[in-house]
Amino acid sequence: MELIQIYDPGVAQYAYILGCENTGEAIIIDPQRNISEYLKAAEDKNLNIVAVTETHIHADFLSGTQEFVKTLGMKAYCSKHGEGQGWAYEWA
Repeated sequence: MELIQIYDPGVAQYAYILGCENTGEAIIIDPQRNISEYLKAAEDKNLNIVAVTETHIHADFLSGTQEFVKTLGMKAYCSKHGEGQGWAYEWA
């Protein structure tokens, strides 16, 4: 198992790449909008990001989840928590 932590001090935000060294597949957790940094970090470890997820809805930065889905066609795993309460993922 490979865990890559990526920190952005500008917004005090962490994202993670969790990958399997045997299969080379990985999931990105809580990415920001500019996905190129995550793709490079995964490539450096010979990992292929196949899915994206968020731990919760982020109001403090622009998420890269839609960018991963739109650009690379990958699966997004996001919570339905908050539906009907005025805050939820409207695009998922």
